[in-house]
Amino acid sequence: MKKKKKILKPVLSSIIFGIVGGIIGMISAKYFDDFAGIDIYSGDIPVDIFYVSIIVLVFFTANLIHIIIHEAGHLIFGLMTGYSFISFRIGSFTIIEEDGKLKIKRFNLPGTAGQCLMMPPESKDGEYPFVIYNLGGVIMNLVLAIMAIWISISIERIVFPWNGLLFAFGAVGIFVGVTNGVPMKIGGISNDGHNILSMLKDEDARKSFHLQLRINGLLSGGIRIKDMPLDTFKLKEDADLSSPLNTAIGLMEYNWYLDNMDLEEARRCIDSFKPYLDKVIPLYRNEINCERMFLDLVGDCDKDFIDNIYDKDLKNYVKRAKYMIGKKRLLMAYEGFYNKRKDKASKYYKELKGLAKKYPIKGEAEMELMLGDWIWDELEGLAI
Repeated sequence: MKKKKKILKPVLSSIIFGIVGGIIGMISAKYFDDFAGIDIYSGDIPVDIFYVSIIVLVFFTANLIHIIIHEAGHLIFGLMTGYSFISFRIGSFTIIEEDGKLKIKRFNLPGTAGQCLMMPPESKDGEYPFVIYNLGGVIMNLVLAIMAIWISISIERIVFPWNGLLFAFGAVGIFVGVTNGVPMKIGGISNDGHNILSMLKDEDARKSFHLQLRINGLLSGGIRIKDMPLDTFKLKEDADLSSPLNTAIGLMEYNWYLDNMDLEEARRCIDSFKPYLDKVIPLYRNEINCERMFLDLVGDCDKDFIDNIYDKDLKNYVKRAKYMIGKKRLLMAYEGFYNKRKDKASKYYKELKGLAKKYPIKGEAEMELMLGDWIWDELEGLAI
């Protein structure tokens, strides 16, 4: 039964993507087929490529706008329900409030196009407004999309290309809204609908989501994770560590040990994920393997283990996560302890310190600076 579910989930996701995309494509043809009076299926290849490129650009731009709208929806509905602003990210560009001013920092999370982080209100008897906050982005996408499509179809004075552009904007909005609202995992990451469903079903998931938002808020405000009570991150003994919300809390516990330089407990904590690695979403599996690799680099530096874990997929993930400050620390340790290249380790050490200045999560940046200094001191004592 479990195997069937595992196969059915990605199949259902693909079907939803296909149906929504197919409907949008067929209806969109009405607006773009006669682009500038030339049929894009005419057989004139240079003309076809030119107009298809314009259409792709239109949909790409509409998608970018809807990403911004989606995150703005979380912000608006969050503020309406008692949340407070922490950060607003599109790509790697992150807006935060610092000293009463809005500033741009750099951070990215592979597999996500944007993110709006907010500090949740205090929970009362384990309850807090999580549904409307998570649905805010979907609501904004769908409302603006439906309005755009209605205008493009109903108002005759709006003619091509404006009606086509409005329809494209609306079509993309429907696609973004549906693929974020219908519970599913995209690229292994739970969408808004999936998060809501998980929290409606599971009280522990609700608590984990609330805790995750609060800890991120405190870290962004400059509080170190080591200065928080360890009990904050302790999950139940029978907690399912493959659940994304629980995995996140487990990784926070690991960071608590790391920030306190308790490498033995950090190793015990990160090893507790081993039985769940096949079920953990790719983002967290990569994070776990990065930290397993780091602890080995600063410990036994077992080359066979490192060669095995640092495969093509993990290298690609580390490369894509270039604005995650912990990856500078990992690469610094890799070059210094594994490759014995102090010059390259120095390069990543400098990059770590440079990124820390424009990193939106101050508490995490301070921890990584401490770890970078420690690694450098260790390398200074080696004859390399």
